[in-house]
Amino acid sequence: MEDWEKTRKWFFDMEAKDICIASHRGKFSSSVIENTSAAFLTAVGEGADLVEMDLDLTKDGILVGHHDKTMRRLFGIDREISAYTWEEIRNLPLYNYVGEINVTGLETFGEILNHLKGRTMIALDKCWNYWDQVYEQVGNEGMIPQCMFKFFAEDHRAGEWAKDHTDCMFIPMVRDPKLLKTVEALSQKTMIPAVEILPRKPDDPIFSDSVFAWLKAHHMKVWCNSLSLAKRLVYGAGYDDLKSLSEGGEKGWGVLAAKGVDIIQTDWPMEAAAFLTSIHR
Repeated sequence: MEDWEKTRKWFFDMEAKDICIASHRGKFSSSVIENTSAAFLTAVGEGADLVEMDLDLTKDGILVGHHDKTMRRLFGIDREISAYTWEEIRNLPLYNYVGEINVTGLETFGEILNHLKGRTMIALDKCWNYWDQVYEQVGNEGMIPQCMFKFFAEDHRAGEWAKDHTDCMFIPMVRDPKLLKTVEALSQKTMIPAVEILPRKPDDPIFSDSVFAWLKAHHMKVWCNSLSLAKRLVYGAGYDDLKSLSEGGEKGWGVLAAKGVDIIQTDWPMEAAAFLTSIHR
């Protein structure tokens, strides 16, 4: 059995006690660019059980690995990917994380899939506007069992699409516990092995023991980000990557683990994996 198959099986095993590590956009820095095969494979090599990927669509209909609404951060251009063809994007300078023109650029979804086939589970985020095209491409590669589709639970359009694609796995993202009823109804129609909760504070209702108990009772694992992206963006109720790295894993990832989080999405897969291994020996 391939590692990705073991991870997929784990998602449906409510008795499993180990914690799964999801790598946010892969492991990237300096000249290794986020949402590329190099970033994803590096993350898998560092202990990630699955990778989270964002996609965008070019003017000529090519899916590429890209997160932001505009190209400002990586290209210095305040326009959307959809304003350019793939050939034009390939020839634009991409600035890496030290502000230099990078050797490599973005990759197409097809190129990324070619590198990840049979290697790891893939959580597809920020591509809900292109799900039909994503689904077709993943299906052509025979990789539907490797993929999970993430969406906000309040997005009824995505929910209806999920009902019509029962061969796929879905991870709804939830801020308000009231939306769990929507998730429950959807779970009767399609596969929802986990729910991503989005708490900003320890006392957020979505981070309550009752929500964790409800999810477990409904055979859904708990996915939670531990990202520390910016002062204005708080994830994991504040028990984030920065706290884990600066104050010790027990102050961040350890709190999430003790709370009952099953999947921790992080920018630091190797460090998170080492810490979780140390507490589960």
